[in-house]
Amino acid sequence: MFGILRYGLFPVVLFCIVIVAASFDSFSTNAARKSTWHRTDVTVTESEDFGQEVATLRGTADNFPDPHGRVTYVVDGKTYEWKGRGRDIGLTAMKPGEKIEVYYNPSNPQEINSLVLLGASTGLVILASALAFLGFYIWFFWWRRPFRGFGSGDF
Repeated sequence: MFGILRYGLFPVVLFCIVIVAASFDSFSTNAARKSTWHRTDVTVTESEDFGQEVATLRGTADNFPDPHGRVTYVVDGKTYEWKGRGRDIGLTAMKPGEKIEVYYNPSNPQEINSLVLLGASTGLVILASALAFLGFYIWFFWWRRPFRGFGSGDF
């Protein structure tokens, strides 16, 4: 029974390892971008949130803002324009005329991002759960036996 659980939980262990690796990749990429990308201010020129319009029609609150819009910004005297989904660049609120601080890639100024990790708090809870499971799994199925000594039975 012990062996079945030890090796039967491998798919869950592999999934937790993927979660840890993806979290490390996200946080390290974001940290590297914050240290090498430059800041600029974008001005929102257009914005619409279809979810907000539907929520208004239903008389409910919009719990998942997802604006689509257009922003303009200047880098080294040249004006750039970005159009798309706000979440793609880390924005959950875009009001026309609003100025928002974002970062841009100096080698490709058309690549912008607020470098805010949306969902980071939820992601940290998932990461903590994965690490707790991996720690318990390694302790219970691999390290506990050698430290327990011989003669103490197994279940």
